[in-house]
Amino acid sequence: MPYLTRQYGSNARWLTKALREVPHEIHELLTSMDESELRWRPEDGDWCAKEVAAFLLESEREDLRAVEAILRRDGAPIEERRAYLAPGEHDYLDESIDELVWDFMTERESLLWSLEWSDAWEHAGEHPYRGRVPLLQYLHEINERDLEAAWLLRKLQEALGAGAVRRR
Repeated sequence: MPYLTRQYGSNARWLTKALREVPHEIHELLTSMDESELRWRPEDGDWCAKEVAAFLLESEREDLRAVEAILRRDGAPIEERRAYLAPGEHDYLDESIDELVWDFMTERESLLWSLEWSDAWEHAGEHPYRGRVPLLQYLHEINERDLEAAWLLRKLQEALGAGAVRRR
């Protein structure tokens, strides 16, 4: 099923605006939480806010490499996304949230500048399992990931707020 973001904007201007704005919301959500809130997990096995931030950073690193490859050459090979494994493979709990968020935002700015200076929006990458993935589709997937992360962070904050009320 296609995601809703694909209904509202398939042009480059709308998409770059979305790719610029949602990370700022994520930044606000993460930096408004204290250290204990950043480490809190609703259930065993669920990600805490710090792990969501680490996932976003690792995803952004993967995506920047893929987008730059697609922009350089139509049909460039792109790798399978593995960032969802990062919180299980590395311990991010002792990382500074400021550094995780700063690195994520810096990577996003690099991605946006690459898009800004390119006229290769019609290019696509070649994925090992999915085949040809148009750049616009890939960018929509990045935006959808951002939206899902923002939603998850809001849900974590809501659960923390509800827990604080119950503990009183």
